Amino acid sequence: MSAADVAAIERLKHQYCYRIDDGDYAEWATLFTEDGRFVMDDGTTYEGRDELEAFGADVFDDVYDETAHVVTNAVVDVDGDTATGRWYLELYHETPDGERGVQQATYRDSFERVDGEWRIADVDLTYGVGL
Repeated sequence: MSAADVAAIERLKHQYCYRIDDGDYAEWATLFTEDGRFVMDDGTTYEGRDELEAFGADVFDDVYDETAHVVTNAVVDVDGDTATGRWYLELYHETPDGERGVQQATYRDSFERVDGEWRIADVDLTYGVGL
C-alpha cells in the first residue's frame, strides 16, 4: 500500500463530493468504473454511469437545491489494484422549500485501478451514525 495510492483515492473521494455538490452529474459519474454502483441504505441501487448520472439529475436535484458534502475520518486500505475506504459524511443541505439541515452518514466504498487511474467501483451509503 503506497501513500500515493491512498492520496489518489482520497482526492477521488473529494472530487466526488465537489462534483455532486456542483451539480456536475456527468463528470461525477465518470469517477466511477463503467459498471460502478451507488447503493442507498434502503437498498435502492444505481448501477452504471448512465444510471448514476440520472440519479443526480432526476433524484438528487429533486431533493436538494444546495449541498455541501464533508467527508472525514478516512480509512483507506489498498491491495494491488483494488482498495476499500470508509468515511463519515456530514451533508449540509437546503431543500427546494428553503429548509436547511445536516444529515450524518457513513460511506463504505470500494475502488479499482482502471488504466492506471483509481475509480469508484461501489459506494454503500448508510444514514445515521453507522455503528
